[in-house]
Amino acid sequence: MHILQTILDKLANKIPVDRIFEFEYPFINTTARRLLIVVDAKCQVAVKTLEPMAELCLAEAPEHSFDLIPYGELKTALNNGSLYYLLACREPHLRLLSGKKPLPILSRKQLEGVRTKAQEHYEKGRVKQLDFLDGMHFYREKGNHAQALFMLHQAAELTFRGIENAVFKRDRPSHGLQEHLRLMGKYIPEFAALFPKDEPHYFRLLKLIDQSYTAVRYQRNFDVEPEELDQLYQKLIPLLEWCNRYYDQCMRALELLIDKAVDPAPVEPVIIPDDSPHPIKITLPEPLSTELAIEQAKAFNTILTGVAKREALDYLILLGHEISQTKKLIRYTSDQPASAKMGHCYVLGIGSGSTSKSHTIVHPLIRVTVLLCAAQHTKHALEKKNHFFIQALSKGTTLYVHEGLQPLSVPEPDWSLVLEKSRAAWKYRKYKADTYLQCAQLAHDQRKDIGAATMLVAQSLEQLCIGLIYAGIGYRVDQCNIPFLLQVCNLISPELAECFVTGRDSDKDALKALANSLNAVRYKKEDAPTDTDLTTAIANYDRFRTHAAQVCESVFEYLDGLVASTSSNVVQEARPAEAAKTEIRAEETPGH
Repeated sequence: MHILQTILDKLANKIPVDRIFEFEYPFINTTARRLLIVVDAKCQVAVKTLEPMAELCLAEAPEHSFDLIPYGELKTALNNGSLYYLLACREPHLRLLSGKKPLPILSRKQLEGVRTKAQEHYEKGRVKQLDFLDGMHFYREKGNHAQALFMLHQAAELTFRGIENAVFKRDRPSHGLQEHLRLMGKYIPEFAALFPKDEPHYFRLLKLIDQSYTAVRYQRNFDVEPEELDQLYQKLIPLLEWCNRYYDQCMRALELLIDKAVDPAPVEPVIIPDDSPHPIKITLPEPLSTELAIEQAKAFNTILTGVAKREALDYLILLGHEISQTKKLIRYTSDQPASAKMGHCYVLGIGSGSTSKSHTIVHPLIRVTVLLCAAQHTKHALEKKNHFFIQALSKGTTLYVHEGLQPLSVPEPDWSLVLEKSRAAWKYRKYKADTYLQCAQLAHDQRKDIGAATMLVAQSLEQLCIGLIYAGIGYRVDQCNIPFLLQVCNLISPELAECFVTGRDSDKDALKALANSLNAVRYKKEDAPTDTDLTTAIANYDRFRTHAAQVCESVFEYLDGLVASTSSNVVQEARPAEAAKTEIRAEETPGH
């Protein structure tokens, strides 16, 4: 201990250290020691630059690994509930203190929240880990070593992701075990030495198991030798068992922290007068306010006020509403509106900074679909003459403008450019949608894989919706979940969403199967779609595709008319000007 303290004092003289913690952790059959070196908040040198000096100073303590972390980064990690740093930064682990700034101390309630989230992340993965290991043993006994390797890969991936989320508060959405080992090696260095690149045999095995994730499903000639499976099994199983023990140990240590923690004393609330210079005031147009019930109007106003404050919006534009289906931001009205049980309003929100993703807010009295966009992106889109923003700002109803701002200037639309882009977007997305649909039919007819077929139908629907929305109203969606896409399609034509939303239980189950298909195939066996769900979904999708094609043709015809009308106006304006030029030239010609 005395020798280590001397080394740490020497280190503190070489680099700006705020404090240093020392802690132990078990790893399989050994116990390792690690130093957490917190760099002073005033240090302007990058951590990577300080690492060689730290290695040189700690060369006399080879049994200790170390981690350099800036004070601000550690403070953020503790406030965010990183279990790894909460346990590492306990007072008994403190070996050196130079800084004056304290680290955050979480209350009992906050620590209980950390425990809840850690359990949510890891316990699900532990259950699935056991299921996949059972599957691995089953296929191993059957002699299907490729499928057994895939099951081992899934057990390891879910376990690693569980530890990353529960203990390290990190989420690496990757199916490559190499990526997860590299991430966990930042906190547990022994992970990095399991499959070293300088040992080609073991590194090849790591690449083999990573390859199994896709090869087992898509490659016909993916062979795995029994010896390769056995070697990976002997490497990974002790690691998975260690992950379970390490998680349990961390949770026991967290329970001790919770027992010792206290909630802060209640503070008398201080009422501060609202001196906000820019209060949010939403103005509903007369047609909408008369069609909405009083309670609906209040709910709508409350929702918009909350969104404007939360997203720091400068503008709110009403695009359309479905109370009596009388006002919609579309260029044609070829379909008959359907009666709605509750109001549904579509609003464009333009914010001064970065915004969240567009989404639908469901209230018991009214539903609001908010399309969010940053002001910089809106300005750029108007410069490019994007017809969604031109139509929205010229034909939509302004509900709110931030005090001190002027309405956005709207350029004249270029209908020939609009028609060209709309046709190109529809053609490209329809091609992708048809390709996905063909793959879905092959998965169903040849492989009898209901889950994969349903997922591919969902991908096809997403692509068709994206193309239809851009072709119909020129809006480039910022997310691709199916319920939201159908809501936006409803802005174009109510009959589109009605292909899926009919009120029948079978259609509801089919739509749910499409929306959850990706997670069901990869993670949730209990949500796997049935053959009935797939058959119903395909039938509804066929109706949707037919109507979407009709809608696009209607849009293209309408735009063709606008292009022709614009061209004729230009010709009529050009004729008087040309006649005047001819007259001037005649007067200037000698002899006349």
